[in-house]
Amino acid sequence: MRATFAPSASIAGTPGKAGPARLAFVLLFPGFFFYQTLIGMGAMGAFLGGYFSVVSIGLFPPLATMYYLGIKASVHRVTSTDRLFGFFLLYFFVIVATNAAFGANSTIVKTHLLSILYFINIYLIFKHCDFSERKTIATTLAALLLMSATIFFFSQDGSFQPGQFGDPASPDSVATYQELARSYVLTFVTVISFTRVLAVRLVLYAMAAAALFLNGARSELVAALFLFPMIELYRAKHWLPFLYLVLLVFGLASIDSNFLANRFPESRVWELFDLSHSSSASARHELTDHALHTIAENPVLGAYASYPPGGYSHNILSAWVDLGLFGFVYMLFMLARAAVGLCTHGWLVRPRSGHFLLAWSLICISLLLLVTAKTFDDMFFGAAMGAYANYRSRKQVPEAADNVEGELP
Repeated sequence: MRATFAPSASIAGTPGKAGPARLAFVLLFPGFFFYQTLIGMGAMGAFLGGYFSVVSIGLFPPLATMYYLGIKASVHRVTSTDRLFGFFLLYFFVIVATNAAFGANSTIVKTHLLSILYFINIYLIFKHCDFSERKTIATTLAALLLMSATIFFFSQDGSFQPGQFGDPASPDSVATYQELARSYVLTFVTVISFTRVLAVRLVLYAMAAAALFLNGARSELVAALFLFPMIELYRAKHWLPFLYLVLLVFGLASIDSNFLANRFPESRVWELFDLSHSSSASARHELTDHALHTIAENPVLGAYASYPPGGYSHNILSAWVDLGLFGFVYMLFMLARAAVGLCTHGWLVRPRSGHFLLAWSLICISLLLLVTAKTFDDMFFGAAMGAYANYRSRKQVPEAADNVEGELP
């Protein structure tokens, strides 16, 4: 009987490997989702504040120790991806520290320092966690199913917003719908990348699309819908299942949006069909214009924190504004390098690799969101680079490899 999921050899006992990274993933993403849902429902107070920053600070020492022990035990080495990403973080830190010394807005400085911490933790999690291990698959799948059930059960009028249907004691600590969607999508990708059976994948696609629709995070929903056919194109042994998926997508797209809008009146997704009436789209357009004006005046160095807190451009132009031309180009270089490497040495390799699919999915999501909706310090970027490093490292530990063939650049 064919396995539903694609486990590889367990390396949980290897220094620097799966155990700490798996626990850190569960705490940072499903843990964040459930913590925020309970706060929004008023079931408990925000005893850990907003949760993510507090937990990230606590996770940094064990994750850093895991990385150090892995290198010391010669299980891993400092790879070119480690060096490239590490240099980006160092450059980012120098920019923040320099501008802080000259009086940059303290709120923006604090946000960026936390972003550097998040990048480090998320990179190490996705580099070292073996998401194909049976225990990890069971954990992430259970978390995904419970997150989906929570969204379906507590949605009202087609919208899942914990802070609105509950009576939170700490409303300022309740996460936004984008933050909840981030946790959901990252958990979903780690599950779907290692799901072999088409029927199971189709069920997970429908579940994820419905959950993200109810969540109302349009960017994450579009990213997930963009991902579905790519996963099937990679997994398909024949073209027929992929054709079925394409027909299904076109069928869903042909449904009258007004019919659904009357049944889910509170959903923000309907704004995608008419962006001219979307206040969010108008605001993002104005912020992009402001970023372009700033770049035109400061084309080389940019103008760090030249906007009020929250007034950043919601795309990769934010990197040019805050990090200058070099930071902008360097980010694009890292993403392009990973994408080209995966395309060149991964798409045609057989048997199929779940670790390749995880890296490819996160690279595509990161590129899509950076172009359309997210700032340069978006967490998907760190996850994408970590997953890419994980995929490349499969060749360094042959007994743990997920049937990966070929050498990446």
